[in-house]
Amino acid sequence: MSTFSVSGLTSGIDYNTMIDQIMKLERQPITTMQNRQADYNKTISVYGDLSSKLAALKTASEGLKTATSFYARTASSSDATVFSATAASSAAAGNYSITVTALAQAHRIASSSVAAETSTVSVASGNFSFHVGAGATTTVAVDTTTTLANLRDAINATNGDAGATIINDGTGYRLVLTSKSSGVANPITVTENVTSLGLPTGPVVGGTTLQAAQDAAFSIDTLSMTRSTNTFSDAIGGVTITLTKAGSGTLSVTNDTTAIQKKIEGFVSAYNDIVSLVSTNAIYDTKTNKGGPLTGEATARDVVTRLQAIIGSRVAGLPEGLRVLSQIGIKTGTDGKLTIDSAVLTDKLATNLAGVSDLFNATGGVANTVWDYVDQSTDAITGSLTYRTKGLGTIVSKIDSDILRVEARLAKEEAELRARFAKLEALLSTISAQSSFLTSLALPTGK
Repeated sequence: MSTFSVSGLTSGIDYNTMIDQIMKLERQPITTMQNRQADYNKTISVYGDLSSKLAALKTASEGLKTATSFYARTASSSDATVFSATAASSAAAGNYSITVTALAQAHRIASSSVAAETSTVSVASGNFSFHVGAGATTTVAVDTTTTLANLRDAINATNGDAGATIINDGTGYRLVLTSKSSGVANPITVTENVTSLGLPTGPVVGGTTLQAAQDAAFSIDTLSMTRSTNTFSDAIGGVTITLTKAGSGTLSVTNDTTAIQKKIEGFVSAYNDIVSLVSTNAIYDTKTNKGGPLTGEATARDVVTRLQAIIGSRVAGLPEGLRVLSQIGIKTGTDGKLTIDSAVLTDKLATNLAGVSDLFNATGGVANTVWDYVDQSTDAITGSLTYRTKGLGTIVSKIDSDILRVEARLAKEEAELRARFAKLEALLSTISAQSSFLTSLALPTGK
């Protein structure tokens, strides 16, 4: 708006107020456009929320759309003091007899002793080097000022394949090296030693072996095995086992129907979130005669309609008694949301788990079809939500351009109005001056 002010000293007219009122009326189309723009931006925002909730439904579908992702297994040990285990969904259900005869150990060696941690350990300058198994060599420099504590700290600072500590055995202080990897393939070998510290391996003989490098030894059923670590996942497919002591026990891998039911509940919850979002934002207020951000939005309505069709459809090729979600206790209510009869679902999972799995992940299965539809509708290039959101963004941008154009026109009109009123005031001022002059001529003059 122009800042040029027009005074009405001659006419007594408040031109500024008059012009402001005129321009306020002229700006009404801009206000209308801004309100429309705000409504479109609200719709864009809600479509963003809808995309997020569709992504959540896609994730929930991901956990049910294949047999591998659908199933959940649990592993238990008859004696958790001997071993423990966890099972992935890919593990096969079954029982296994496990006997542990030895645990994997990391190689640990101690040096000969010195009087104190502050005692120097070398009479010459040089290196102290070692490697673990076939690993890289760790080297630290020492000289005549290097103490036992200095050597420990220097080794640890390299962050190599073995850690260093100091122990006091009651008669003196010893450097202890411990391999960071267990198993017979990872012994500590000292390759260079200019210190006076003797070690069980290396050029300066002495010290003692505190713990030999050792593999875990165990059997699964009748098969004897070894591993370099006490935790491994390559003995039974999909099962991670941790050995803790020698002994025997039974490993049981079973279907975790509780976890599977939670996956299904998560799927239903994600679906209901979408229905709730769309219905809430599509309400038409008869009192204000104004709809919500999604009122009249065919794209949003189509999303719910398509999902409802998938949820309510029968899965072709499955047995008549288990080919639709309602047969496992999942039904659509009057509000469009899904409800779960937990008793029915629990029973179906217990009595026909494979059939429930097929309902979700067979060809044309519910989770499969939902995942495919959501993936298509939210595609960053071709998705229907993407198209609609971009289209709304284009409308908002056009309104921006329209507002700028109208603003420019109104600024010009206001400037012209102010210029015209200024000329009118100047003309009135001239007329007033002339009138005063003529009046002064007509008046009698006194003597």
